[in-house]
Amino acid sequence: MRDLQKKIQKRIYLLAIMLVLPFIAIVYKLVILQWVEGPELKAKVEEQIIKYHTIPPIRGNIYSADRKLLATSVPTFDVYFDPIAVSRDIWSNELDALAAKLAQFSKTKGEWTRILSAGRQSGNRYIKLLENLTFSELQQIKQFPIFRHGKFKGGLIVEQKAHRRMPMGTIAERTIGYSSANRGQTGLEGACDIWLKGKEGKRWMQRMAKGHWKPINNGWDEDPVNGYDVVSTLDSRIQDILHHELLQTLINFEADHGTAVVMEVKTGKIKAMVNLGRTEGGYYAERLNYAIWESSEPGSTFKLLTAMILLEDKKADTNTLIDIGNGSWVFYDRIVTESNFSEKGSLESSGQITLAKAFEQSSNVAFARLVFEHYKDQPSAFVDKLYKMGLHKSVNFEIKGETAPMIPHPEDKTQWSGITLPWMAFGYQTSFTPLQLLTVYNAIANDGVMVRPYIVEEIRNSKRVIKRFGTTVLNSSVCSRQTLEKLKVLLANVVRQGTAKHLYNPAVPLAGKTGTAKLDYWKEKNSRKYRASFAGYFPADQPQYSIIVVVDRPNPDKAYYGSKVAAPVAARSASAIMGLTPASMPVDSRPAERILALSKSKKDPHELEDQVRKQVMPNLVGLTMAQAVALMENKGFKVSSTGSGPVNWQYPPQGSQLSRSVLIELKSFNP
Repeated sequence: MRDLQKKIQKRIYLLAIMLVLPFIAIVYKLVILQWVEGPELKAKVEEQIIKYHTIPPIRGNIYSADRKLLATSVPTFDVYFDPIAVSRDIWSNELDALAAKLAQFSKTKGEWTRILSAGRQSGNRYIKLLENLTFSELQQIKQFPIFRHGKFKGGLIVEQKAHRRMPMGTIAERTIGYSSANRGQTGLEGACDIWLKGKEGKRWMQRMAKGHWKPINNGWDEDPVNGYDVVSTLDSRIQDILHHELLQTLINFEADHGTAVVMEVKTGKIKAMVNLGRTEGGYYAERLNYAIWESSEPGSTFKLLTAMILLEDKKADTNTLIDIGNGSWVFYDRIVTESNFSEKGSLESSGQITLAKAFEQSSNVAFARLVFEHYKDQPSAFVDKLYKMGLHKSVNFEIKGETAPMIPHPEDKTQWSGITLPWMAFGYQTSFTPLQLLTVYNAIANDGVMVRPYIVEEIRNSKRVIKRFGTTVLNSSVCSRQTLEKLKVLLANVVRQGTAKHLYNPAVPLAGKTGTAKLDYWKEKNSRKYRASFAGYFPADQPQYSIIVVVDRPNPDKAYYGSKVAAPVAARSASAIMGLTPASMPVDSRPAERILALSKSKKDPHELEDQVRKQVMPNLVGLTMAQAVALMENKGFKVSSTGSGPVNWQYPPQGSQLSRSVLIELKSFNP
């Protein structure tokens, strides 16, 4: 009997163990899931179903000094729909009317009815309806049937985005720049990104069908902090003047690219910066910032520095005579020649000329011989003057991409040779960006005080100034007062009676130096590639602005001298900036494309439309501004218009191949 009881007990114990062990295993697994693996698994599930999405802030605006918008973030809206939130009565009464209203934007009424009904039947609570709507379009949609009942009863879901826009079109496009994860950072957008970008917010979003995410209004969202506004030193009027003057010159002389900069003399504020290069389609657009990036041999504009050192060291005076021979000088196995000797009457044909005359007429031989004669035994004495002025350093401009200057030193044998010194004297062997060279000319206009060019004036939060920027002095005196006064006379006489005398305008006297540099001369013996330039300031007697114009590789069969290609841009711009019209300038100095004859003939609108459809620029001259703008904008092209009378100036010119990435510019000189 006892044995039987023991057997029964063993079986009971075994059964109990068999029952308890799985229970313990289940409890153990529950504990592991709850406290060990649970948080991680929960996070993964929630990440798949509910998670934080970042809300981008509104990027700050960029303004010109005259408070014109240069760049702004324009809000656009995507519209989604939750049909399940709509009551049965509202749905049955207003679905048909809603489909008819949506058909005004896209699709047909029948297609919208099927899409909305299918979404409700399948339980889809996040149907995408429309995207990239404007604010006014969004306000219109909010009044549509069903949607007009509000967010909770009408099921309307709105998501806001922002697109960057430049209200001035392509003007100053490269100077304004961009800031993008894919494209990088350039211009003011890149330089001021820390101020403009703001701070991201957070919003809880729930994953819906087909990978869509729907916002959850649970009160835990973090609102984004919008970016600050940047006020630049640019003047929209001066920028517009300089842009169109340089553009017309590039077109007229079929140049590869060009740059022009205007700076306020006393402060160093950049009032305009234009950079235009030829595209593959033959247009000119702001592709690269040549003003701060492209460093090159300056040519004869460097002679200002040569004259400064000669005068400062008292090696010569303005009345010092130099023998230029027959216009050439053999140095070792090289020959120095006068670049504009072929222009009749531009240079004294032979014999001795004064330093003043050599500067006015841009004599290479005179400057090369003077410098070699006085510094051949101590070339460092000449070069060290450039270093002492700080010209071997970058100006540390706010916009990224500045190329450092290059000034060879006699102690560096890898850079120095027997011809370096005399060639340096008339503008070769050294390398500067246009902005760096302009800084030197601005110093002469500013009574010897060299200031750093800058382009950011203020950082603002609405009307409150967060940070203000000002003038920085780089060198309090680049030369003595005596030398400074002589240099001012030399620069004024270049325009009054020298290489740029054809541009002299007593109403707005210009002072400066022309330059013509041959490119690729070291590898092409008969190179016909040139860089034409002009650097100076205006008005000559009371300088307010300094200016530099550089035109790269103009068609040599048309012209390539700085006096013919670059200086007229400076002269016309100076006249317009000071409140005068270009008509006060000599007619023969203005590009032929500047004034187009007003067409009196009637234009066939069907023929014009056909040309635009084929992406060929038609002749819009003679149309009213309203007609011309409507024609181009209706075909999807971006248009910038000035004036309201008949069109009598257009870009691109007639017959050009059109592209929707190029801004079409139209002007009327009549009220």
